[in-house]
Amino acid sequence: MNRASKQAGFTLFELIVSLAITSVIALFVFSFATNLAKLWRHTEGSVGTELDTQIALDTIAGDLESAFFAERGVPMFAVSSISKTGGDLYNYDFSGRWVNVSAEGAGRPAEVHFDPENHHYGWAGSWLRFFTASPTFNAVGYQIIRRPAFSDSNVSSYLLHRSLIRMDRTLEGGFDISLGEYAIGTTSSALESPRLDAVILEDVIDFGVRLYVFEDSFPGNEDSPRGLRLIFPANGSGVLSDSYREHLASTAYGNDYSIRYPDVIEVFVRVLDDVGADLLRQSEDGEGLLTYEEIVEDHARVYSRMIRRRGKGVGG
Repeated sequence: MNRASKQAGFTLFELIVSLAITSVIALFVFSFATNLAKLWRHTEGSVGTELDTQIALDTIAGDLESAFFAERGVPMFAVSSISKTGGDLYNYDFSGRWVNVSAEGAGRPAEVHFDPENHHYGWAGSWLRFFTASPTFNAVGYQIIRRPAFSDSNVSSYLLHRSLIRMDRTLEGGFDISLGEYAIGTTSSALESPRLDAVILEDVIDFGVRLYVFEDSFPGNEDSPRGLRLIFPANGSGVLSDSYREHLASTAYGNDYSIRYPDVIEVFVRVLDDVGADLLRQSEDGEGLLTYEEIVEDHARVYSRMIRRRGKGVGG
């Protein structure tokens, strides 16, 4: 009887071992489930960001493929680099559009950002504007503005805007896209200061373009292939250069590449994931421990699109 009783029960040691094993298994299952949930949220967020970015690039491509150029002697296509310090380099007031570096070194770089080491993105803070016939004749502009994503919010995000001027206002504004008629407070307005409903993509920390023209005699270099000359940002030899911060195109012909309409436009956007966007806000508020560069390296991805415009323009 005693022997049977001893065989049927558990000793204290066996009970402790059993509980320990059960705890380890439970901890493993909990850890696995937690990591799986994090992976799912990350994957779900990445898929959403990917889809939103591709839709935005499709929109930009549609406008550029239908870009309207004419030989009128005035710029109908313009790219300007935006100063992150709120400077007024080109008679356009971009004050407050980019956050300055704080005393602790957090936030965005204070200078106009150019990446010659990777020579991919051109000017990261670009203001692109031109005329498009997609489907009607309109002036259109693209730029990043740091502002709250909702009118009732006080949390700022980096938002890529597409400003579209309706056709009658475009005709009133004229064909010089660089004039004040396409700036704030004027007849056409809104290209410089778009409304909040003009946002097409959130958490875009870089938006840049590279411009090319077809040229059979161009031998090619590390910045562009044979037959495709880089004209912005580049010097007269087609070599990438940070000495040129603006491109005002007024002709489709000639060897003055500083005023040539592009045949090919390469668009780059760098987009933060949700975690990176939160970390950057904390950094800019002085609450984060990571620098801008560290956040971007771990939580941002660059998307690009090479776009060929369809026509050479019409005589003016």
